[in-house]
Amino acid sequence: MLAPLALVIANKNYSSWSMRPWVLLRGREIPFRERMIKFESQDWKDNIAQLSPSGLVPVLWEGEPGKGFATWDTLAIAERLHELFPGHAIWPADSQARARARSVAAEMHSGLRALRAAMPMNIRSRYPGKGMNEGVGRDISRIEFLWSDLRSRYGRGGPYLFGEFCAADAFFAPVATRLVTYGVELKGAARVYQQALLDSAGVKAWSADAVKETEFVAEDEPYASPRG
Repeated sequence: MLAPLALVIANKNYSSWSMRPWVLLRGREIPFRERMIKFESQDWKDNIAQLSPSGLVPVLWEGEPGKGFATWDTLAIAERLHELFPGHAIWPADSQARARARSVAAEMHSGLRALRAAMPMNIRSRYPGKGMNEGVGRDISRIEFLWSDLRSRYGRGGPYLFGEFCAADAFFAPVATRLVTYGVELKGAARVYQQALLDSAGVKAWSADAVKETEFVAEDEPYASPRG
């Protein structure tokens, strides 16, 4: 019998890393409980060492957080879920589609750095035009190509990159919200896919919570002033 799952995350408005496994779990209807530990909070200072072996989030715990078995890093969490729930389509069933899904998830995980640096995730805010530069433009072009190409090659049978919602979609979920925050408009199939991702149950639920948060973390707010 599998131990109950708990996912340690940080602020929903800011933590793109936390968002990915959270929306994956929701999207594949895998039960879990959430343990939020907000950036720069006393809770973080007091408990991060116990709740995260790496000192970072997210962390998937099998059993009680801090006492059970931990898997950290978003890619590792996706692979652990694939092993624990082989019937839940964490990755596509076809081997080549699965390899491609892992490739694009890994590219998002380690690449597209200009976009991630200049347009940090901030779901509750709107900064149209901010953060755009040559490197960001190249990253956006790459995203637009990937989304259109994957939908064309593998997207039959559903609105997502490989038809059904899978880990690859979860990895791109924070990008879909970033493009809204910074007023970036895609075209064609990429735009249709972005909207499908924004409308997915997990992304909508995460975003609804994110806009209610009031914490201000300066490191994640390069285009705003601290609130009084």
